[in-house]
Amino acid sequence: MGRRAPRRLGAALLILATAAGCRGGGGGPAAGVAGLGSILKAKDEVLLARVLPPSLGDGAIAAVVKTAEGPVELRLAERTGGGGLEVTHASRPGDEFRNLVVEDLTGDGRPEIASSWLGGQLEVVEVLGRGDGGGWTVLLQNAGQTVETRRRSDHVAAFWITSRTYEEETGQPPVYQTTIFEWNGRAFAGPDGAPPGSGAEQAVPAMAPRH
Repeated sequence: MGRRAPRRLGAALLILATAAGCRGGGGGPAAGVAGLGSILKAKDEVLLARVLPPSLGDGAIAAVVKTAEGPVELRLAERTGGGGLEVTHASRPGDEFRNLVVEDLTGDGRPEIASSWLGGQLEVVEVLGRGDGGGWTVLLQNAGQTVETRRRSDHVAAFWITSRTYEEETGQPPVYQTTIFEWNGRAFAGPDGAPPGSGAEQAVPAMAPRH
């Protein structure tokens, strides 16, 4: 067979805690993040609250919130003129939150936000970048049996995502394929600049993922 499947996306810089109906007070993850309650609704539960580097916005924060309806979402917010917080991005990449990393993944000196999730039986990764105009852009959102982040010699990240192809014959073992998403200056995509999920990304055979 070909290249062995990559390991799971490593845990790093995770600030995860449990809070019950937290709205910015008490000793849960919202404690110490002034104004966090202004971006929460009644019965929202804060799973993670983190202050982001200044390059990502004035007093910007990342919060992972279990909504009153049940789904978990990532909310990014920054300070308004009055000192409160305003949500600038919200997304729900998966069903269960796993990890959040803030680091430079593209080599431009500005950090990106990479979050990992579970969706069904798949690992999900989402990478968000902030443009010069202040808006957030999804640089990658994809899923597979395993997701691994690897660094090139220039320290720019690449994401190796292994998924089952379901192309095996009856009675044969499952066939897996690893797709490599590399930074092309605009997004994490294939060698020809194909957008994630187009089927044109760089792919190599892989053995069954190890759990």
